[in-house]
Amino acid sequence: MGSHGAATHTRSLTDLVDAVKIIDASGTMNTFSREVDPVEFSAAALNLGLFGIIYTYTLRVEPMFKLQMRDAFLPLHYYLGSPQIGGPRLKAMVLGNDQTQLFYWPFHASVQPMEYEHVWVKEWHRTDLPVTKSHRRVRFQRQTEAFKTATFYNFVKIIAKFPQLTPKINPHLCARVNKNNDQVLYAPNAIHFWGGMHHAPSLALEMAVKADENFENVVESWRYVIEQIHEYAERKEFPLNLMLEMRFLKASQMLMSNMYDEDPDAIFATMELVSGVNTKGFEEFSAKMAQYWMENHGSQ
Repeated sequence: MGSHGAATHTRSLTDLVDAVKIIDASGTMNTFSREVDPVEFSAAALNLGLFGIIYTYTLRVEPMFKLQMRDAFLPLHYYLGSPQIGGPRLKAMVLGNDQTQLFYWPFHASVQPMEYEHVWVKEWHRTDLPVTKSHRRVRFQRQTEAFKTATFYNFVKIIAKFPQLTPKINPHLCARVNKNNDQVLYAPNAIHFWGGMHHAPSLALEMAVKADENFENVVESWRYVIEQIHEYAERKEFPLNLMLEMRFLKASQMLMSNMYDEDPDAIFATMELVSGVNTKGFEEFSAKMAQYWMENHGSQ
């Protein structure tokens, strides 16, 4: 149901399912298949427990492939400034990539106005180029990242307890993440690009916004969150202290998905708010963002 994974054309995780076996209340094993009855399958594959107990999922897989992963720390205004200018730029980038993910780190800049801020942009493209990092080297890198994550999270716990320190600590944390890179990796290593996230328990809210023709509503949805982050900061409130993230997926074919759409080529921007556990005000802030997205952009 969720968006994890940023592969635009493979849609949501549930859209990778080809068959599901469910045990109903009478104890009968029922098999639902995309091939036999696509509509019935669409309801069963994502049924939120309404059909019974899920016994097995059959997932569609493909042979190993490689991805070129490019990272850049770009001025925020280039893609996410004016909706009329940034929206078409964002659309062109997303449609030109196999996968795209954006990260905004609150208070990463010592100068706070939005015109001085940046966004971390990750782009993935399938490639036949040779890999630039072996599996062994990637494993070592993941161990290093796990150590970094655990260390970083100690600081996150500090800013959750002392929110006024958020603008002082976050620039240092952001500076220690490599946000400019170009490498070729086997798909699993490229997709799971950071290690040790289990060391960083967090609070999160994710919702999907159906992109309009030129992605202008996507830019508006994103900018509203950042504007609110700054507005709250003026009151010395810091409810979002880790990340604002965005991925782009084609519409799901699962009837109960929050990204379901009759147009299979519709693009949804899934936005995620992430803060450390025990961050004061996160629930109120995330509820306010959700209400704005639903009322103004039909988000689900």
